[in-house]
Amino acid sequence: MPHHRPFAMKSSTSEKKGLVISDLHLFSRRSKGSQFLKTQESILRKTDILVLNGDTFDFRWSHYPSEAATVTAAITWLRTQLDNFPDQEVHFLLGNHDCLTSFRTQLEELTRLHPRIHLHEFWLQLDRLLFLHGDCSNRFMNDSTLRSYREQWSRDKPRGAISTTLYTLIDYFRISHCFHFCYFPKAKTIQRVIYYLDQAVPDWRNRIDDCFFGHTHMPFHNHSQEGIRFHNTGSAITGMGFHPMPFKLTDYHPSTSGT
Repeated sequence: MPHHRPFAMKSSTSEKKGLVISDLHLFSRRSKGSQFLKTQESILRKTDILVLNGDTFDFRWSHYPSEAATVTAAITWLRTQLDNFPDQEVHFLLGNHDCLTSFRTQLEELTRLHPRIHLHEFWLQLDRLLFLHGDCSNRFMNDSTLRSYREQWSRDKPRGAISTTLYTLIDYFRISHCFHFCYFPKAKTIQRVIYYLDQAVPDWRNRIDDCFFGHTHMPFHNHSQEGIRFHNTGSAITGMGFHPMPFKLTDYHPSTSGT
């Protein structure tokens, strides 16, 4: 069973503005994440809570020459984010492309040094909003099978130049988009997410109104299923739709996350 770790956020009775972004896949040549983030800067300046909902970085397809160089670049990027937005809380959820053990070790150290950034392994609840990366939608997965899947990715190694070039071409010609469209139909994908949550998050149906996820690279908004509104924020990969989504919180209180 998952462990549920409470964390404290700054207390306020005023409304807080949030933004959730997933699948930036930074450092991959397939990604337009850096360019897209520039278009969001004015919104980010007004954002109190930023949720990075998995696959923020892409260690498998990084353009850096080594795993260590990519880890250093990722930590530097997060430090810069914290410096550039000094009043912003950042919640970092791991995805399959950025759950690398060497990165997680340094990210945990960063969270100890900076109280405004929080690490979450599988899911995060803020008020009545639930956030998870969404790789549980690959198939019908429970807590144990998702953990096993992530364990494999945590040992993943960077791909070579030829593989990277071929994969980039697959995205350029929208072959990836066709695959994701066929493999992740909206209703079926949400059924898989619901199946995982039923296994992994106790009493989640009574605790949330909205569920935000990514991973599938197929964005949608406000799809109601079994009384819950589901949202997918897309991806910054070439040929996919990138759809960061705002949210609001009226009050802060200790929240839970899946670790």
